[in-house]
Amino acid sequence: MHSELSAPEITGSETPTNGYTNGHANGHINGQTNGHRVRVLVADPHPITLSGLQRVLRSDPELELVAACGTGKEALEALEHCASLRPLVLITDVILPDMSGVELCRVIKRSAPDAEVLVLTACDDNASILGAVGAGVSGYVLKDITPENLLRAIHAVRRGQTLVHPRIARRMADRLTRISSDGNGGLVVGETLTEREAEILTEVAKGLSNKEIADKLYISESTVKSRLKTIFSKLDVRARTQAAAYAIRRGYVR
Repeated sequence: MHSELSAPEITGSETPTNGYTNGHANGHINGQTNGHRVRVLVADPHPITLSGLQRVLRSDPELELVAACGTGKEALEALEHCASLRPLVLITDVILPDMSGVELCRVIKRSAPDAEVLVLTACDDNASILGAVGAGVSGYVLKDITPENLLRAIHAVRRGQTLVHPRIARRMADRLTRISSDGNGGLVVGETLTEREAEILTEVAKGLSNKEIADKLYISESTVKSRLKTIFSKLDVRARTQAAAYAIRRGYVR
């Protein structure tokens, strides 16, 4: 962990001993927090990024920074140390000194399946993107994002939305929507997905919420939820991002 980062005030009876920056501003180490703030854990190898992220997170009273870590190991130690303050959102780069952010995501999703993972990185290559999506991340944004949009992204993934950087979303959508027209002007899709399911999956890849998909396709939100359950079952996945990545890799939508 980068010790030069200043630690926010700790009001509980315990103090961190493993070197990571604790962020329990106005909270308590025993897990009792003010209101229902979203607990956030950050992992990034660059001190300047960690410092900036701490400032951004502290600007939102609805967020509580649990820890800011420089390595994957420190992030896992922070999770163990703050077991009663289980983070709800992990923000990580895909490149860490000791493990990849994708590997960290997999470990955290196993130990804390309810946690959402938001990748914040400068890497926009297909391998990094699909690796992260396959690991079950809820969002993938680039470091040119504004502080305001980063805060929106954190809240969005916590609400269950899929958040993808516009440039990456366009790339994924392009791959998902290589659709040919049949004689009736319909969509030619893989045998596993129906035409409507392919449309819904395409909108999921763009990061739209269930309500937004419903509004765009002129169907009810309950129909979207029902269709997504069917899609997940057909593709044998559990997350929206995994469904999109699986469809891309397997060519179910072309």
